[in-house]
Amino acid sequence: MQHLALARTAGTAGLSLLAFLGCVTAAIGLRPEAAPAPARMAIGLEPRCVGELPGVPLSLCFTPDTPATRVQEISDKLIAKWYAENGADGSAYELTTRWNLNGSSAQGTPVTIRWSMPADGLSIPDELGFGIGAAANNLNATFTTKFGSVEAGKALLRQVFQRWSDLTGITYVEVTDDNATWGTAGGATRGDVRIVGRSLGTAGAGTLAYNFFPQSGDMVINTRSNEVGAWTAANNNRYFRNIIAHEHGHGMGLLHVCPTSQTKLMEPFISTNFDGPQHDDIRAGQRQYGDNYEPNDSSGTATAGLAGSGTSNLYGASLDDFSDIDWYSFPATVGSKISVTVTPVGFASYQAGPQTSACNTGTFLNSLAAQDLVLQVYAGTNLSTPVTSRNVAAAGSAESIVDLPLTGTGTWYVRVSSASVAGVSQLYTLTSVVTAGRVGDLNGNGLVDGADLSILLASWGAAGVADLDGNGTTNGADLSLLLGNWG
Repeated sequence: MQHLALARTAGTAGLSLLAFLGCVTAAIGLRPEAAPAPARMAIGLEPRCVGELPGVPLSLCFTPDTPATRVQEISDKLIAKWYAENGADGSAYELTTRWNLNGSSAQGTPVTIRWSMPADGLSIPDELGFGIGAAANNLNATFTTKFGSVEAGKALLRQVFQRWSDLTGITYVEVTDDNATWGTAGGATRGDVRIVGRSLGTAGAGTLAYNFFPQSGDMVINTRSNEVGAWTAANNNRYFRNIIAHEHGHGMGLLHVCPTSQTKLMEPFISTNFDGPQHDDIRAGQRQYGDNYEPNDSSGTATAGLAGSGTSNLYGASLDDFSDIDWYSFPATVGSKISVTVTPVGFASYQAGPQTSACNTGTFLNSLAAQDLVLQVYAGTNLSTPVTSRNVAAAGSAESIVDLPLTGTGTWYVRVSSASVAGVSQLYTLTSVVTAGRVGDLNGNGLVDGADLSILLASWGAAGVADLDGNGTTNGADLSLLLGNWG
């Protein structure tokens, strides 16, 4: 089984392999499994460390004579505290820094990433310290040999970026590259993410590629013939596409995840049992950059994804944490009714956690109940108070509003939020069904009668529920519509 490597964090020059077939070295920017003792430690007190606590993003060190029972006791308390503060979901996916481009630095906000491929011949140094010296970029030639043309290889890269874009709030733009010295930051004449290839020699055998964390994100693919020979064409070159998707996951700020079960793209080893990002990977990407409907955190930026009649289904949405709020707008016609359901998406139990040397451990997580979803409907004429709200089901269960009368013509909104306090992402689907009602049925009882006439007359001269033609005022035209549907 071949491994996928990632390397340096932004602003650092050193690089380390993460998973060299069973041997894990401390990666810069990651939690070390056995960190060297700090200089200030007393001589003779070499620490014994618990390098990775499942689901808990920090390590503990004890003096060598600490009883194992005491180590376990303190570790268990820390895990319990972590769950109490972060919810039963734990940390799940493993994250590092995210991109900060054009002011988009806050967790959960969308970003646009530009990518490019330099020309062959650009000198790529020995960044992994294999002692093999610099080599010329040869990715374009490799694409021609392996896929028939440079364009065919680029088409596979585009597929990978498009898939990540479909799943997250990232937009990708392909640009030309000015062939600036490797390691030069992205700019107007090159991508934020640059992709090259070179052979890593026999010293790098088994290393498929490596990638830098944001704010770099650059990728180096191992074009040694043995590694390229493993790029099978099966399933539209899935082997190659999964390498690229995994490496760019690091370029998005995602770390390796254990255990190795061939269920997650960000596991340290390549797998073709699946195609592209899987559930845990999607949760990680959306935690970093939001979902594909962002930004929709207010009524003014609401996603216009729901139809004014018939059925609408929105898939792949999420709350990136408990403070996230998603707004969706739809055109309403007075007298119609809407039924809307928000359904959490996830697994009641799956295992994930930070990378360890054996990569065989992790916390059992409940991503189905990461957040306790709240569903609300607002009339566009009153965005301070919902027409109705639902938060009656337990976390992990759907919330529904059924046959709500739409008592005014104009723009209405569905709002999804959380009643939890967990800083983790919750995937969900949103379904709405709008059915036509009777024009003039202002109270939604199925009849147009004196009660509706009273509502109209009380609203005379003003906008609101009785403005049946939506022209901004209740007048004789609206009275005519109501009387025309009497009974």
